[in-house]
Formats: sequence, structure tokens, C-alpha cells
Amino acid sequence: MSQTIRSEKDPSPKQGRPGQRQQERINRKERRKRRARTWTVSIVAVVLIALGVWGIVQYQQYNNQLALAASKSATATADAKGTAEVKATATGIANAVQTATGGSPTPSAGPDKPPVVDTSKTVKTKSGLQYIDVKTGNGKEVTKGSTVKVEYTGWLESNGKKFDSSYDRKGELFELANVGNASVIPGWNEGLIGMKAGGTRRLIIPPDLGYGKEGSGDVIPPNSTIVFDVTVVTVS
Repeated sequence: MSQTIRSEKDPSPKQGRPGQRQQERINRKERRKRRARTWTVSIVAVVLIALGVWGIVQYQQYNNQLALAASKSATATADAKGTAEVKATATGIANAVQTATGGSPTPSAGPDKPPVVDTSKTVKTKSGLQYIDVKTGNGKEVTKGSTVKVEYTGWLESNGKKFDSSYDRKGELFELANVGNASVIPGWNEGLIGMKAGGTRRLIIPPDLGYGKEGSGDVIPPNSTIVFDVTVVTVS
């Protein structure tokens, strides 16, 4: 009887375990929920980061495509402009040659002898240079520093023998840069100034403004006065 009374007053500790187990189940459930939320947040974060990286890559590719398209467009425009400028230059030179030759075809060779001109129009400068404007041009005027393209033929004054001509080279234009200080004989640097595009001038150049006491090889003897007919085609 005493044992029965003791059992009722002092219950076994096992009687409290069902509540503990319930709490543990609740705790485990909460932990699972927290882990699930953590995984969900992590997955969402990874997806957002991936979308952000993808967006940046797409934006860079888009910008690269725009830059490439702009570069191709600029190149095409520059090529078209360059082609147009080349055609315009060629056309301008062709027109200038037509003007300089009075519409006649460019001669295939320079005259063997100096053509007869009106010597009453001869101008003599202080340096001893003489010139005759055979034809006055109506284009841009040659000044110091100009760049010009010309056709020319040169003869010895003593016997009228031709020693050089651009026409003998299929009318290839001769270009001079920085007229007045160009790398040619002094008679040319002085004699071209004042001419206009489309004009022809005869230059009668004394030895000291030409090839002087030494001459030029077997072509121009020493102390030779030389004669040039120069036609200015373009001036820039």
C-alpha cells in the first residue's frame, strides 16, 4: 500500500516526455522552415545576379554592335567622300587642261622650236628676267607660296633646240610647291608669280637665273639663255 501511495505522489519522470517530444518536433519543423527560406533566398539571389550579369553582357554587346555599325558607316562615308574628291580633282584638272589649251587636245609632244609670239609685249624685270604673257588666264593667281601644276616646254635661245617638255611625257603635269622658294631655277620662281590658272607665259631666262656658268650636262651649255613656255593648269 505504501508503494502505491508513493507512486501517486511521486510520478515517474517519463510522464513529462510527450510534451518535450512535441516541442522538439515543433523546433525541428521551424528549423526546416528556416532552412527552406534560406535556400529560397539564396536561389533568388543567384537568379537575380545571373540576370544582372546577362543584362550587362547584352548591353555591352548592344553597344559594341552600335559602335561597329557606326564605324562601318563612317568608313563607307569616308570612302565615298574620298572617291568623290578624287573624281572631282581629276575632273577639275581635265577641265583646267581644256581651258589652258583652248579646248584643244593636249599635245602629244612639245614644239621642236619656240612658237612665234608678239615680242612687243615683252616685260623685263630688274633681275634681267624677261617674260611675255602669250595667254592671260582667268583662274586663281599664282602668289608666293602657291602650289601649281603646269605644262611646259624649254628651248635654248641660241639655236631654238628643245631640251625638255612635259608634253613629251604624255602631258604629265609638273607640280611646284611653295612658288618663290621652290626647288627650281630662280627664273621659274620669279617668272611664275602673277600668272593665273589657264594662262601661258614665255620666260626668257638669262644664265644667272638659269643654269649659270656650269650649264646642265650635255643638254644645256654653260652661260645659256633659255626659253620656256609655261602653262599654269591649277593653282592652290
